[in-house]
Amino acid sequence: MASLRHRVRITALQILFELDATDHAPDEVVARRVEEEQLPPEGERFLRRLIFGVWEHYPYLDRIIEEAAPSWPVSQMPGVDKAILRIALYEIMIDETEKTPVKAVINEAVELAKHFGSDNSSRFVNGVLGTVVTRYIEGKRE
Repeated sequence: MASLRHRVRITALQILFELDATDHAPDEVVARRVEEEQLPPEGERFLRRLIFGVWEHYPYLDRIIEEAAPSWPVSQMPGVDKAILRIALYEIMIDETEKTPVKAVINEAVELAKHFGSDNSSRFVNGVLGTVVTRYIEGKRE
């Protein structure tokens, strides 16, 4: 299951990158990618939840990113980093369907950043997510 989720997150990253860079319709992009990837039903459900969840909440997610990284406006951020952060923050802060452990989400985001981002992406993604977890998640437990 973990490798399926990894594959789904890679596909989600690619879809969100495309949606951010173009005016393509989310439904059409998701349908095309689902067909290309031939995901099993649980993978397709997870993919749709990620894409449409991020897409619905991206103004909120972007606000969280900008609060955690005030010197990096989201509009100037590399598209890969932005997509990775949006996916991870959606999973950590919004998705109630099945709570993936925060550490697992962060580790996955850092791995995606190492593989698809620039030389500094993994450190940047880790820093932003660490700040968000400290500020929003750990603060709620006290």
